[in-house]
Amino acid sequence: MKYLLSGVAALAVLSGCGPSGTESGEAPLGDVSIRAGDPAEAEAVISAMSLTNSGDGAVAYGNKSVDGAKATFSDITIAGDDAGGVKAASLEFDGLDMVDDKASFSKMTLSGITIEDEELDDGTVSVGKIELLNPTPELAAWLASSFGQSEPAPFPAAQQVGFDAWTISDVAVAFNDDDATGTFGIGNFEVRELKDQKAARAVLSGLKLDVMDEESGTPVKMNLDSLSMSGLDLAFLEAIQENIGDEEAMMSSIMSKVYDQPMDPGYDKISLSNFSLDAAGASFKMPSLDAAVERNSAGQPVKYVTKPFSMTLDADPEGGEAGAGLAQALSMVGYESVELKGAGVSTYDPENDIITFAAKDNYFELVDGAKISFGGKLEGYSAYAKEAATAFDFEAMAEGAEPDPTAFQGALEELAFHNFELAIADDSLVDRIFNAVAAQSGEDPAQMRQQASMMMSMAPMMAQGSGVDMEIVTELATAVSAFITDPGTLTIKLAPDQPLSMETLSAMEDPSMLTKSYLGFSASHK
Repeated sequence: MKYLLSGVAALAVLSGCGPSGTESGEAPLGDVSIRAGDPAEAEAVISAMSLTNSGDGAVAYGNKSVDGAKATFSDITIAGDDAGGVKAASLEFDGLDMVDDKASFSKMTLSGITIEDEELDDGTVSVGKIELLNPTPELAAWLASSFGQSEPAPFPAAQQVGFDAWTISDVAVAFNDDDATGTFGIGNFEVRELKDQKAARAVLSGLKLDVMDEESGTPVKMNLDSLSMSGLDLAFLEAIQENIGDEEAMMSSIMSKVYDQPMDPGYDKISLSNFSLDAAGASFKMPSLDAAVERNSAGQPVKYVTKPFSMTLDADPEGGEAGAGLAQALSMVGYESVELKGAGVSTYDPENDIITFAAKDNYFELVDGAKISFGGKLEGYSAYAKEAATAFDFEAMAEGAEPDPTAFQGALEELAFHNFELAIADDSLVDRIFNAVAAQSGEDPAQMRQQASMMMSMAPMMAQGSGVDMEIVTELATAVSAFITDPGTLTIKLAPDQPLSMETLSAMEDPSMLTKSYLGFSASHK
């Protein structure tokens, strides 16, 4: 995969993004209008970029054309380290002008790109086009400085990096070495309206990976039609930039930003279309995934919605070791393939730090197996996450230190639950489990089920003297025993009269205090 990394590294230096279509269901961002520039300053900009003559800087070219504030260079070679470099059919600039005595432009397009490097061996990297529209003056000046012979200017601070659009299209990578052979491609990657470390939208489409591991002979194929994310918060990039070269400090800084706003996922909407992964006979597919965050007028998340989704896992025993192993495991519980479904809706009260989710809206389902629904009301999670984050000193942990357990204990003081519900609706999974276990032990499934039910009915007697509230044990054992005997829906609820502090529960040494009435406990079977 070093070829892929080499290509990405080269693209990162030359990057830019342009307008394209929008994903279904998303509001269009509109066309991008570029600055006109100043024709009178075009030659000064070209000189500042060491492009007056071919080879003045890192760029050699065959032809040059200047028309007002627009300049076009063709038959491009950009020198790299050692024997590496970049060739391109053309390099175009528009909106050339000087800003604060530094070279600037409103549009840069590099087309027909091939990347050359001795480490590529028989591999190739090509890119159809890279385009950058309306970069900030600081970003434009840095890119302009990168065309010279000397080291480019320091990369601008994260707050100074911005643009209206940046596109990389038609990326094609082929690699062939002792580890693996294969191809990798991206149809299009674009970022729109990056400002103040926030992007209006990022879209990746046409991702394809086809690899053969040379040692094991294992084929791997991955495809993604599209992945779109809107309202992206990219503050973590500042943490990366400020701590390049210090992995522990970088991780600490990134996690600090994450835990500073633990209820904010860092996006407004995410939409995935047609993802698939096939490896050695095991196949995973997800046709779609759509999730969104609703915010109040202050920009705080107040609702999280994950629309119903599904994913499948298939096994081809003839396709490879992974497929054979998965097929055997699935066959033990009577499946040839499995389909999983899910959905989620929750609301958040930022003023009181309370998250609420109803069991009817939140579930995971194994089709032709069981559906697990869950709901509840939790208070203090944001405060808990911030306090728990203080347990992680990544620089100390790199030297062998452990997370601080007292920080976790202190964080529990912030957390309390108002209620909780868990429901398991069986649709053949109980039968499948008993059939599989019985087949392994050589027993009769019906007898094994009866034995398990009897053991559960004996739980109250076995729990006597333990200090646990017998009402809880009896009610739970009765419901579980009935669920085993006649699978239906098993529901367990906690609904205390007052919110219960997790710190109080964890510090409670006498289990007899956890009574049915104190917890608001109930267990039922239908």
